[in-house]
Amino acid sequence: MSVNSPHHSETLDILRKWNLKIIQGARGYRFSIDSLILASLAHPPHRGRILDLGTGCGIVGLILARSHPGITVTGVEIQAQLAQRARKNVALNDMEERMEILEGSYAHIEDLVAEASFQYVITNPPYRRVGTGRLNPQEEKAIARHEMHGGLDALLRATHYALVPKGKLGIIFTATRTVDLLHVCRIHGVEPKRIRFVHPYPGEEAQSIFLEGVKGGKEGEVRVEPPLFIYSSPGVYTREAAEMLGEEREGREGTGHGSG
Repeated sequence: MSVNSPHHSETLDILRKWNLKIIQGARGYRFSIDSLILASLAHPPHRGRILDLGTGCGIVGLILARSHPGITVTGVEIQAQLAQRARKNVALNDMEERMEILEGSYAHIEDLVAEASFQYVITNPPYRRVGTGRLNPQEEKAIARHEMHGGLDALLRATHYALVPKGKLGIIFTATRTVDLLHVCRIHGVEPKRIRFVHPYPGEEAQSIFLEGVKGGKEGEVRVEPPLFIYSSPGVYTREAAEMLGEEREGREGTGHGSG
Protein backbone atom coordinates (compact mmCIF):
# COMPACT_ATOMS: atom_id res chain seq x y z
CA MET A 1 0.00 0.00 0.00
CA SER A 2 1.33 3.47 -0.92
CA VAL A 3 0.66 6.54 1.18
CA ASN A 4 1.88 10.11 0.89
CA SER A 5 5.30 10.92 2.29
CA PRO A 6 6.04 14.17 4.13
CA HIS A 7 8.05 15.11 1.01
CA HIS A 8 6.02 15.47 -2.18
CA SER A 9 8.92 13.99 -4.18
CA GLU A 10 8.64 10.69 -2.29
CA THR A 11 6.09 8.03 -1.42
CA LEU A 12 5.93 5.70 1.55
CA ASP A 13 5.04 2.06 0.79
CA ILE A 14 3.87 -0.27 3.55
CA LEU A 15 4.77 -3.96 3.12
CA ARG A 16 2.76 -5.58 5.87
CA LYS A 17 4.00 -9.12 5.29
CA TRP A 18 7.50 -8.10 6.34
CA ASN A 19 6.53 -5.18 8.61
CA LEU A 20 8.53 -2.80 6.42
CA LYS A 21 8.13 0.83 5.44
CA ILE A 22 9.80 1.75 2.15
CA ILE A 23 10.44 5.30 0.96
CA GLN A 24 10.67 5.64 -2.81
CA GLY A 25 10.92 8.52 -5.23
CA ALA A 26 7.56 9.60 -6.57
CA ARG A 27 9.25 9.66 -9.97
CA GLY A 28 12.28 7.81 -11.25
CA TYR A 29 13.15 4.23 -10.40
CA ARG A 30 10.70 2.31 -8.21
CA PHE A 31 11.06 -1.32 -7.26
CA SER A 32 9.02 -3.86 -9.22
CA ILE A 33 7.48 -7.20 -8.32
CA ASP A 34 10.73 -8.78 -9.54
CA SER A 35 12.36 -7.59 -6.31
CA LEU A 36 9.72 -9.31 -4.18
CA ILE A 37 9.93 -12.50 -6.25
CA LEU A 38 13.71 -12.52 -5.95
CA ALA A 39 13.56 -12.15 -2.17
CA SER A 40 11.05 -15.00 -1.99
CA LEU A 41 12.87 -17.46 -4.27
CA ALA A 42 16.36 -16.89 -2.83
CA HIS A 43 17.70 -19.40 -0.32
CA PRO A 44 20.29 -17.50 1.74
CA PRO A 45 21.96 -19.19 4.69
CA HIS A 46 20.37 -18.89 8.12
CA ARG A 47 23.47 -17.08 9.33
CA GLY A 48 26.14 -15.12 7.48
CA ARG A 49 26.78 -12.04 5.37
CA ILE A 50 24.66 -11.15 2.33
CA LEU A 51 25.76 -8.78 -0.45
CA ASP A 52 22.99 -7.00 -2.38
CA LEU A 53 24.44 -5.68 -5.64
CA GLY A 54 22.41 -2.80 -7.07
CA THR A 55 20.32 -2.44 -3.93
CA GLY A 56 18.22 0.50 -5.18
CA CYS A 57 16.01 1.62 -2.30
CA GLY A 58 17.17 -1.40 -0.28
CA ILE A 59 13.98 -3.42 -0.64
CA VAL A 60 15.48 -6.89 -1.28
CA GLY A 61 18.09 -6.61 1.44
CA LEU A 62 15.53 -5.37 3.95
CA ILE A 63 13.15 -8.25 3.21
CA LEU A 64 15.95 -10.79 3.62
CA ALA A 65 17.18 -9.17 6.83
CA ARG A 66 13.66 -9.15 8.25
CA SER A 67 13.00 -12.75 7.19
CA HIS A 68 16.36 -14.18 8.35
CA PRO A 69 17.35 -12.79 11.76
CA GLY A 70 20.80 -14.43 11.64
CA ILE A 71 22.10 -12.55 8.59
CA THR A 72 23.59 -9.13 7.96
CA VAL A 73 23.28 -7.34 4.63
CA THR A 74 25.57 -4.99 2.72
CA GLY A 75 23.89 -3.13 -0.11
CA VAL A 76 25.88 -1.62 -2.99
CA GLU A 77 24.29 1.14 -5.08
CA ILE A 78 25.95 3.32 -7.74
CA GLN A 79 23.33 6.09 -7.76
CA ALA A 80 23.91 8.55 -4.93
CA GLN A 81 20.25 9.50 -4.52
CA LEU A 82 19.13 5.86 -4.37
CA ALA A 83 21.91 5.00 -1.92
CA GLN A 84 20.81 7.86 0.31
CA ARG A 85 17.21 6.68 0.10
CA ALA A 86 18.25 3.12 0.95
CA ARG A 87 20.02 4.42 4.08
CA LYS A 88 16.83 6.25 5.05
CA ASN A 89 14.89 3.00 4.67
CA VAL A 90 17.42 1.11 6.78
CA ALA A 91 17.02 3.68 9.55
CA LEU A 92 13.24 3.86 9.14
CA ASN A 93 13.01 0.12 9.79
CA ASP A 94 15.54 0.10 12.68
CA MET A 95 17.98 -2.09 10.73
CA GLU A 96 21.17 -0.05 11.23
CA GLU A 97 22.87 -2.85 13.17
CA ARG A 98 22.16 -5.45 10.49
CA MET A 99 22.29 -3.59 7.17
CA GLU A 100 24.69 -1.08 5.65
CA ILE A 101 24.62 0.74 2.31
CA LEU A 102 27.76 1.44 0.29
CA GLU A 103 27.78 3.88 -2.60
CA GLY A 104 29.77 2.63 -5.58
CA SER A 105 29.85 0.35 -8.60
CA TYR A 106 30.12 -3.42 -8.58
CA ALA A 107 32.44 -2.93 -11.57
CA HIS A 108 34.93 -1.73 -8.92
CA ILE A 109 33.98 -4.20 -6.22
CA GLU A 110 37.54 -4.37 -4.85
CA ASP A 111 37.18 -0.77 -3.65
CA LEU A 112 34.07 -1.61 -1.65
CA VAL A 113 34.32 -5.01 0.07
CA ALA A 114 36.90 -7.60 1.01
CA GLU A 115 37.44 -10.63 -1.17
CA ALA A 116 35.64 -13.87 -0.23
CA SER A 117 33.71 -12.22 2.61
CA PHE A 118 30.06 -13.04 1.80
CA GLN A 119 28.06 -16.26 1.94
CA TYR A 120 25.38 -15.08 -0.51
CA VAL A 121 25.14 -12.48 -3.27
CA ILE A 122 21.70 -11.33 -4.37
CA THR A 123 20.95 -9.03 -7.30
CA ASN A 124 18.24 -7.67 -9.56
CA PRO A 125 20.57 -5.99 -12.07
CA PRO A 126 20.02 -3.93 -15.21
CA TYR A 127 19.05 -6.37 -17.95
CA ARG A 128 19.28 -4.46 -21.24
CA ARG A 129 22.49 -3.98 -23.19
CA VAL A 130 23.32 -0.37 -24.01
CA GLY A 131 22.07 0.30 -27.52
CA THR A 132 19.09 -2.05 -27.29
CA GLY A 133 15.56 -1.03 -26.47
CA ARG A 134 14.40 2.47 -25.59
CA LEU A 135 16.65 4.34 -23.18
CA ASN A 136 14.41 5.89 -20.54
CA PRO A 137 14.82 9.69 -20.42
CA GLN A 138 14.59 9.55 -16.62
CA GLU A 139 18.19 8.89 -15.49
CA GLU A 140 17.36 6.74 -12.45
CA LYS A 141 15.27 4.40 -14.59
CA ALA A 142 17.80 4.36 -17.44
CA ILE A 143 20.66 3.30 -15.15
CA ALA A 144 18.48 0.72 -13.41
CA ARG A 145 17.38 -0.90 -16.69
CA HIS A 146 20.35 -0.57 -19.04
CA GLU A 147 23.89 -1.82 -18.42
CA MET A 148 25.36 1.69 -18.39
CA HIS A 149 27.83 1.00 -15.57
CA GLY A 150 28.79 -2.64 -16.10
CA GLY A 151 27.02 -5.62 -17.61
CA LEU A 152 26.75 -9.30 -16.78
CA ASP A 153 30.49 -9.88 -17.09
CA ALA A 154 31.29 -7.22 -14.47
CA LEU A 155 28.46 -8.45 -12.25
CA LEU A 156 29.63 -12.08 -12.25
CA ARG A 157 33.24 -11.07 -11.77
CA ALA A 158 32.16 -9.08 -8.71
CA THR A 159 30.08 -12.01 -7.49
CA HIS A 160 32.98 -14.45 -7.72
CA TYR A 161 35.27 -11.97 -5.98
CA ALA A 162 32.88 -11.37 -3.07
CA LEU A 163 31.70 -14.93 -2.39
CA VAL A 164 33.38 -17.41 -0.10
CA PRO A 165 34.09 -20.82 -1.69
CA LYS A 166 30.75 -22.61 -2.20
CA GLY A 167 28.93 -19.35 -1.56
CA LYS A 168 25.78 -18.76 -3.60
CA LEU A 169 24.38 -16.24 -6.04
CA GLY A 170 20.65 -15.47 -6.37
CA ILE A 171 19.71 -13.38 -9.41
CA ILE A 172 16.58 -12.46 -11.34
CA PHE A 173 17.11 -11.47 -14.96
CA THR A 174 15.28 -11.13 -18.24
CA ALA A 175 14.39 -14.53 -19.73
CA THR A 176 15.37 -13.38 -23.21
CA ARG A 177 19.03 -13.38 -22.12
CA THR A 178 19.01 -16.78 -20.41
CA VAL A 179 21.85 -18.09 -22.59
CA ASP A 180 23.99 -15.05 -21.76
CA LEU A 181 23.33 -15.50 -18.05
CA LEU A 182 24.19 -19.21 -17.97
CA HIS A 183 27.28 -18.67 -20.11
CA VAL A 184 28.70 -15.80 -18.05
CA CYS A 185 27.99 -17.60 -14.77
CA ARG A 186 30.05 -20.59 -15.88
CA ILE A 187 32.86 -18.42 -17.29
CA HIS A 188 33.25 -16.77 -13.88
CA GLY A 189 33.10 -19.98 -11.87
CA VAL A 190 29.55 -19.64 -10.54
CA GLU A 191 27.86 -22.90 -11.52
CA PRO A 192 24.08 -22.69 -12.10
CA LYS A 193 22.22 -25.08 -9.79
CA ARG A 194 18.60 -23.86 -9.65
CA ILE A 195 16.56 -22.01 -12.24
CA ARG A 196 12.92 -21.03 -12.38
CA PHE A 197 11.16 -19.18 -15.17
CA VAL A 198 8.59 -16.50 -14.34
CA HIS A 199 5.60 -16.08 -16.69
CA PRO A 200 2.94 -13.36 -16.64
CA TYR A 201 0.15 -15.87 -17.42
CA PRO A 202 -0.11 -19.62 -18.11
CA GLY A 203 0.50 -20.18 -21.81
CA GLU A 204 2.62 -17.03 -22.24
CA GLU A 205 6.37 -16.85 -22.76
CA ALA A 206 8.63 -16.44 -19.74
CA GLN A 207 9.39 -12.87 -18.81
CA SER A 208 12.08 -13.44 -16.19
CA ILE A 209 14.42 -16.13 -14.96
CA PHE A 210 15.53 -16.72 -11.38
CA LEU A 211 18.91 -18.44 -11.09
CA GLU A 212 20.83 -19.68 -8.08
CA GLY A 213 24.46 -20.66 -8.58
CA VAL A 214 27.38 -21.86 -6.46
CA LYS A 215 30.90 -20.45 -6.57
CA GLY A 216 33.18 -23.33 -7.48
CA GLY A 217 30.24 -25.69 -7.80
CA LYS A 218 30.71 -28.92 -9.69
CA GLU A 219 29.53 -28.82 -13.28
CA GLY A 220 26.51 -31.03 -13.78
CA GLU A 221 22.76 -31.02 -14.00
CA VAL A 222 20.79 -27.93 -13.06
CA ARG A 223 17.48 -28.15 -11.22
CA VAL A 224 14.72 -26.59 -13.34
CA GLU A 225 11.82 -25.84 -11.01
CA PRO A 226 8.17 -25.58 -12.09
CA PRO A 227 7.29 -22.25 -13.73
CA LEU A 228 5.95 -19.40 -11.64
CA PHE A 229 2.83 -17.70 -13.02
CA ILE A 230 2.06 -14.20 -11.77
CA TYR A 231 -1.53 -13.81 -12.93
CA SER A 232 -4.36 -16.29 -13.37
CA SER A 233 -6.43 -13.69 -15.27
CA PRO A 234 -5.97 -9.97 -15.96
CA GLY A 235 -5.20 -8.18 -12.70
CA VAL A 236 -5.68 -11.31 -10.57
CA TYR A 237 -2.65 -12.87 -8.88
CA THR A 238 -2.19 -16.61 -8.64
CA ARG A 239 -2.16 -18.02 -5.12
CA GLU A 240 1.63 -18.50 -5.16
CA ALA A 241 2.34 -15.03 -6.53
CA ALA A 242 -0.01 -13.43 -4.01
CA GLU A 243 1.93 -15.08 -1.19
CA MET A 244 5.28 -13.94 -2.61
CA LEU A 245 4.07 -10.38 -3.06
CA GLY A 246 2.67 -10.11 0.44
CA GLU A 247 -0.97 -10.19 -0.56
CA GLU A 248 -3.27 -11.82 1.98
CA ARG A 249 -4.82 -14.06 -0.65
CA GLU A 250 -4.98 -14.56 -4.38
CA GLY A 251 -7.00 -11.86 -6.03
CA ARG A 252 -6.82 -8.38 -7.47
CA GLU A 253 -3.36 -6.90 -7.73
CA GLY A 254 -2.33 -4.37 -5.13
CA THR A 255 -1.09 -0.85 -5.64
CA GLY A 256 2.05 -0.69 -3.53
CA HIS A 257 4.63 -2.62 -5.54
CA GLY A 258 5.94 0.18 -7.68
CA SER A 259 7.01 -0.19 -11.28
CA GLY A 260 10.42 -1.44 -12.22
